[in-house]
Amino acid sequence: MSTGRWSGGWSGWRKRYVASGLLLTIVLVVVALLAPREMAVTPAHAESDDSDDAASRSADGSWRYTNALAGETSPYLLLHAHNPVDWYPWGPEALARARAENKPIFLSVGYSTCYWCHVMEREVFSDPEIARLMNQWFINIKVDREERPDLDNIYMTATQLLTGGGGWPNSVFMTPDRKPFFAGTYFPPVSKYGRPGFPDVLSGLHEAWVQRPLDVEEQAEKLTAAVRATQEAQGAAGDSTMLTQGLVDAAIDRLRDRFDETEGGFGDAPKFPPDMDLELLLAEYERNNDPELLHLVRYTLQQMARGGIHDHLGGGFHRYATDQRWRVTDFEKMLHNQGPLAKVYLHAYRLTGLDEFRSAAQGIFAFVDRVLRSPEGGFYSALDSETDGEEGLFYLWTEADIRQELGPDAELFLAVYALAPMAEGDRGVLFMPRSLTEMATQLGFAEEALEEVLQPLRQRLLRVRQQRPRPLLDTKVLSAWNGLMIDAYAYGYEVLGERAYLQSARQAAAFVWGKMRDGEGHLQRSYRDGSAGHDAFQEDYALLARGLLGLHQATGEARYLRQAEELVAIMDRLFCDAEGGGYYMTDRSEPLIAQSKHIYDGAIPSGNSAAAHVLTTLAAQTGRDAYAGRMEQTLRAFAGAMTRNPGGFPRMVLALQLSLHGSQGGAPATAAAAVRGMAFPDSRDHVGTEAFASVERLLPAATFEVAARLVVAPGWHINANPASYDFLLPTTLQVSSDLPVEVASVMYPKARILRPTFAEDSLAAYADTVVIRAQVRLAPNAGGAAGDDPGGAAIDRLSLTLLFQACDDAQCLAPAQVTLPVHTAAGNDRIFDD
Repeated sequence: MSTGRWSGGWSGWRKRYVASGLLLTIVLVVVALLAPREMAVTPAHAESDDSDDAASRSADGSWRYTNALAGETSPYLLLHAHNPVDWYPWGPEALARARAENKPIFLSVGYSTCYWCHVMEREVFSDPEIARLMNQWFINIKVDREERPDLDNIYMTATQLLTGGGGWPNSVFMTPDRKPFFAGTYFPPVSKYGRPGFPDVLSGLHEAWVQRPLDVEEQAEKLTAAVRATQEAQGAAGDSTMLTQGLVDAAIDRLRDRFDETEGGFGDAPKFPPDMDLELLLAEYERNNDPELLHLVRYTLQQMARGGIHDHLGGGFHRYATDQRWRVTDFEKMLHNQGPLAKVYLHAYRLTGLDEFRSAAQGIFAFVDRVLRSPEGGFYSALDSETDGEEGLFYLWTEADIRQELGPDAELFLAVYALAPMAEGDRGVLFMPRSLTEMATQLGFAEEALEEVLQPLRQRLLRVRQQRPRPLLDTKVLSAWNGLMIDAYAYGYEVLGERAYLQSARQAAAFVWGKMRDGEGHLQRSYRDGSAGHDAFQEDYALLARGLLGLHQATGEARYLRQAEELVAIMDRLFCDAEGGGYYMTDRSEPLIAQSKHIYDGAIPSGNSAAAHVLTTLAAQTGRDAYAGRMEQTLRAFAGAMTRNPGGFPRMVLALQLSLHGSQGGAPATAAAAVRGMAFPDSRDHVGTEAFASVERLLPAATFEVAARLVVAPGWHINANPASYDFLLPTTLQVSSDLPVEVASVMYPKARILRPTFAEDSLAAYADTVVIRAQVRLAPNAGGAAGDDPGGAAIDRLSLTLLFQACDDAQCLAPAQVTLPVHTAAGNDRIFDD
């Protein structure tokens, strides 16, 4: 039930709301609700001796229960499809039923590799008596946090504010209009572990809902306001004067202060692989050649590679270590870890030449190819932590196991590897107490010779392990996480020259591009069993663009750059906050209780950090100031938050560092000019506009024409109407007036056919001088509005609004919206000629 690396960021907010009385009110009510009572329900246990699967089936083998999750594709949701709980996926049906029946909603958020999510599914949600209470009193919704990170973010914020901590499963109770009033994480079937039993929670909250609805509603309103306030505060902006090397230095100094000199890494257990921190340190090392920075990276990567967090037999890394020494792990293996870790190990190998780092990266690729790569070319999302209900069982060994399998060779193997004991049982996790170099010297081997002896021994143990019951493989494909892995494979080819890595990157990119976009070119979040679903989030666009840019850098092929630019264009249109800067997490088409910009880096880069990094790269690779301007706007939007807490933004700070200094000691990116205050060009810089009317006065019931003339600069064009691609903005004319006017038609000119380098095919566009005309009629009853002047109303009561996007042969600038006063056509009469 780890809170993850980001949990500490909520302490200030929690103190603020404690002070305001919110938490005090809620805690007092909850204590009353969950006090021991005679009416507490005892879970049924008549079938406790049966397996979970058998308990859910009838005598003929059919499922006893089937709920609405049976139609979902998420493996995590499908695990609950045959619970006695009447689960719904998040959607209109469940929300409408809650409103119609005036029942509170129980929202349970988890994911497929979460150990305690599985425990609660077996102990609580499979219990018919507990399910009866849930179905009677609540509308029950189950969410896969990996499919809906927006909901996970919002309702984890509520849990953090209420409890000061968080984790998964996240258990949230809310009103029919989705406002949370009580939350926690794992609840056992009966009171234990210092936690109330879930039946007691259900009974207490039902009683409050029925007997004290106003108190519950008040709590929900206050907590919802607090959630919104935290989301809004995340976008507290600074200004571009903060975007200096000083901000980068502050982030580096924080890493120096938190460095664990004994075990590597930063801070205390649990320890998550700090790949983004390490990449920032390496970028600064390449700039200033400070050997201390390289030491922080090298020592951390060595300790991780030797620890139990590293799968020494199968390759790849587990999600985090539960101890300070990287030895005991949580056993989940997530795709989103593998790509960034492979990249940072390769980056460090490139700088140090240490074979240990190369081997770690190659092991990651071997694991992903063997286990997480789908036959269609995409990458699956995760491998579970438990087997047969026991966490880590697939990975654990005893010394006797090893001696039995390796025979006489076990002596040498156990001289190099040791077993870190688990808290329970007699099995342990393989790790290396000392480096291979040290052990080779101690055992009298050359290092290469020792590795040649150990490699087949590891393979023998791996073959034995593969005969064990395997953990659940989550076979959904996520576009954002695939972007991270594509980027890593492309970099693997770039560093090691292994063409198989390039082939893996190409195949995954082709799969996501071909199978995970809809007919309009919009990304989908997930794919499984031949079906793509869930509109993608901003992070999906940014991280997939990151992977495509990695492929472009590795191959020089223009198509990957074009695809990345297409994704960024759609990302700008769907998610950009034009006023406040940065990007929203969602396109805001679904009403939620809060809108998040998702700014803090966690297990993966935040959507805004990823966008800043992609825009920095595009500015450098294309030389286009438009990308530099958008990058600067994004960084400026969060400059204040970065200045206050640079440790929460390692990827965004890296984007700033690259914009200031360039990559790997090269010239600064074009984006650096924007950071120094360069003006942000838009389409108005290349298009002149004016508007005319065919009459001098506006008469009631009279029909007349208006026209807009656009003069496009040489070498530039604007998109035709309709535009050839969904990601291009069509040129549009609108008529505005305080008079009751009716627009009968808008006549757009015939387009030219062009083929710019950013498009895969030809497109329709306007160039040189363009005239757009509209036929307009003043309503017959407009006399009063026109002032009853027999001569009609003045034409200055009309205005035309133009929306257009200027492009040259290789780029499109930010769109422009221009509102124009209307003049008489004197001297321009031919503008209305057919």
